Amino acid sequence: MRLLTSHEVASLVQVSPSSVLKWIEQGKLRAFRTPGGHRRVASDELVDFLRAHRLPVPRELEGEKVRLLVIDDEPTYLRSLGALLAKSDFPIEVSLAENALDGLLKVGLLRPEVVLLDSYMPGMDGLEVCRRLKESPQTASIAVLAMSGRHSAELEKKFHEAGAAAFLRKPFQPAEVLSKLEVLGLVRPKPRSG
Repeated sequence: MRLLTSHEVASLVQVSPSSVLKWIEQGKLRAFRTPGGHRRVASDELVDFLRAHRLPVPRELEGEKVRLLVIDDEPTYLRSLGALLAKSDFPIEVSLAENALDGLLKVGLLRPEVVLLDSYMPGMDGLEVCRRLKESPQTASIAVLAMSGRHSAELEKKFHEAGAAAFLRKPFQPAEVLSKLEVLGLVRPKPRSG
C-alpha cells in the first residue's frame, strides 16, 4: 500500500487536484491529514473509490490485490475453494469466514472488494447478509457473488433484487468465479513473465 498526495491522485486519475479535494471533503474518497495538515490517500482506498464509481484503475495501481472474502458454513468446501482461488493467475487476497456473523465482522475488518456468499447458512442466511451489505453506505460498493447448491430461479432473483452482482450454482470451478470478477472489471490476470 502506498500513500498518495492529492496531486498524485489527480495525476493518476487525470482530474484536477481540486476535484480530488472535493471528493475527500464530500466523504467519497477516504483520506487522512498528516500532522502538517496535508492530505494523504492510501492506494487501496483510491482503488476502492475507482471501482465503486466504475472508473478505470490506473496501471500503476493494478498490482494491488483484490480482497475477496468467502463466507460458507461448509469448512471443507470453504478451505478448498479458498486455496484454489488463492493459487489463480489473478491478483487476489483470499480470506475465509465459516458463518454469516463471522463474515460480517470480517467485512468490517478487511474491507473486501468482493464477497463470495453461500445462500443457506444456519442463523443468518446469505440473502440477509447480502441485504445488510447493500443497505450500508460503508459496504454498498462490495461486489456480492451469491452461490448455492440448491439453486432455483426464485432464489437467484431474490439475490439480484438484494444487490448481488452474480449467482453461481454449486459445485463450480474457481475459473467461474474469476470469470465473473473479470466481467465485473474487478480483476485482470497477472501479466506472465517471459
